[in-house]
Amino acid sequence: MRIRRLELIRYGKFTDAEATFPQAACDFHFIVGPNEAGKSTVRSAISELLYGFPARSAAMAFLHPQPELRLGAHLVDGTNELEFHRTKGNKNTLRTPKDAALPDDCLAGYLGASDREFFEQMFGLDHSQLVRGAKPSSMRPRM
Repeated sequence: MRIRRLELIRYGKFTDAEATFPQAACDFHFIVGPNEAGKSTVRSAISELLYGFPARSAAMAFLHPQPELRLGAHLVDGTNELEFHRTKGNKNTLRTPKDAALPDDCLAGYLGASDREFFEQMFGLDHSQLVRGAKPSSMRPRM
């Protein structure tokens, strides 16, 4: 699975922002920028887009009210493509871009057996995790 486009429709400090990730021979993307540019917000957005918003978290609702939080994406996996939105709520949080409900399991074919914890550990690395992982195992702090 690859993310072709990420939409921060109403999320954190963003309104109608979009990031595209073009496919290339070496298909690996880093997000870099100055402090407070939104790098951590994008990392959180990808996780919440794929696995849902935490039920009792208002971490990204400081500009937009919780019920209005919304993310979107265009996913590609081989010949399969899916454009969808994720909203905050208890049910029917996966939507089409035109706001029709999608089945709760429509991302299963894209995510395989991965869960949020696995995804964040493998693909959602931040600076401190990269530094910690670069140290020899004997020097890494135990968690």
